[in-house]
Amino acid sequence: MTKKIEKTIVGIIIGLLHIYLFFGFKIISKSNINYHINFIIHWHHWLICLIVFCFLLIITKIKKYKKLKKLKKYKYYLSGYLITMIIHGLLYEDRFDFKIIGK
Repeated sequence: MTKKIEKTIVGIIIGLLHIYLFFGFKIISKSNINYHINFIIHWHHWLICLIVFCFLLIITKIKKYKKLKKLKKYKYYLSGYLITMIIHGLLYEDRFDFKIIGK
């Protein structure tokens, strides 16, 4: 296997461990951790991970920044982790339910 695939698989394994520890393997809507930003809109973890994943892809394509070498080194680990979290979040029944939460 190539290094990229190995690193991605390690990221997937880390993502699965995170899911097991914080969410469990049963998909039960509205039973786990809720992510709220400013306590107004319910943000799902798959959406947060999707935004971070897109940012990761864009920022690692920029070649002129030397400080990004460490980020590029972990790009495939992070990609595997984030993709796992996105897929997990999309398995929930309320995956597209973005409620406005009253204070």
